[in-house]
Amino acid sequence: MLYLLQVNVGLILFYALYKLVCTRDTFFRSRRFILIVSLVLPFILPFIDVREWLESRDRMIMLTHFDYSAVLPEIVVGSEAAETGNRVFVLSEWIGYLYLAGVLVLLVRLVVQAFSLSRLIIRMPEKEINGVRVKCLNDPSGPFSFFRWIFMNPAAVKEDEINEILTHEMAHVKQHHSVDVLLAEMVSICCWMNPFAWLLKREVRLNLEFLADRKVMEAGFATKSYQYHLLGLAYNHKYGLSNNFNFSHLKQRIIMMNKKKSNATGHIKYALFVLPAFALLVAGNISCSQGASEKQDAKEETVAPDSVAAPTDGVAKDEVFMVAEQMPEFPGGMKEMLKFLQENVKYPENAMKNNVQGRVIVQFVVEKDGTPTEFKVLRSVDPDLDAEALRVMKAMPKWKPGMQKGQVVRVKFTVPVSFKLQ
Repeated sequence: MLYLLQVNVGLILFYALYKLVCTRDTFFRSRRFILIVSLVLPFILPFIDVREWLESRDRMIMLTHFDYSAVLPEIVVGSEAAETGNRVFVLSEWIGYLYLAGVLVLLVRLVVQAFSLSRLIIRMPEKEINGVRVKCLNDPSGPFSFFRWIFMNPAAVKEDEINEILTHEMAHVKQHHSVDVLLAEMVSICCWMNPFAWLLKREVRLNLEFLADRKVMEAGFATKSYQYHLLGLAYNHKYGLSNNFNFSHLKQRIIMMNKKKSNATGHIKYALFVLPAFALLVAGNISCSQGASEKQDAKEETVAPDSVAAPTDGVAKDEVFMVAEQMPEFPGGMKEMLKFLQENVKYPENAMKNNVQGRVIVQFVVEKDGTPTEFKVLRSVDPDLDAEALRVMKAMPKWKPGMQKGQVVRVKFTVPVSFKLQ
């Protein structure tokens, strides 16, 4: 879920950058590259760890040492609150199930669309029209293409429109636009809860139409005549994965066809796209990347030379990981941990008498043998509440230790314990 959060935030930021930087010019090929980067890079960034590089730059050390750790579900203690923690955890599980259900439904939809197109490819007769092989449709669906196949109902198209249509669809075929469409489709399926994934998908399709329209203009067809033909091709389209000649947003397409070509020097602004992308990489990886660790300060801790083990496979001996490839597990899982804490944390009588309540935040480290250690209160509310939260945390049994690159590692956790009175 952390990875999906990073991906979705990346999609939002890249969409915003695209709309800010790229939508006012006619650099459609450059736009295509930027859109592909916007779809792919958010899935790659979480795997890139720039922490070590940043730590080599003195000015960035304070930034990289900011304390991030895994935050466990809040434990709520008090009347009316006994089941709150479990309800929150169960809710998060249901959100996960809802997400997977949405992915499954959309994948089924994708398979059905692909199957429909494959049936057309197999069943429809092929005919050569003006030197181009075309699958001849029987229904009134508008012209479209999918990878190397062009589909059209010759009887439903006027003679003076055929060459324009074929030029348009051949642009889709020769420039492999179906690859972009499928990529955008897969991203929208993986991130279906994120409206910006669907907006990026729309931008991909629209830009592909700009590219195909430009090819028609470069072939020497009259712009006005072509635009009128576009307006006249008002067919319903049933094949979602294809490049549709009569794709929506005709107003935007016509505006772009009439727009003067942008000056080539305008490409410089596309370099600006790289800087925010790098900022996203830095911010995302400092806070959430796997293997991000808190280095021990050599000036604060003196270790005998013979006790220092050389790092093996990139995992240092005393590193404390915020996020590991395999996180430590409480015996029985998260539900059992919540149950253990809720059954054992008692509201201190003195705090209850004085009407003291609030959220105590406790941090601890799960050692390589699974023992919870190094307990400390990050946020104090009251000495009695702090002491009770620490008492129960220290009573936890051993965990199953975390793993990084096949080795057991120390991992830090943060737990909020909320004391509430009715």
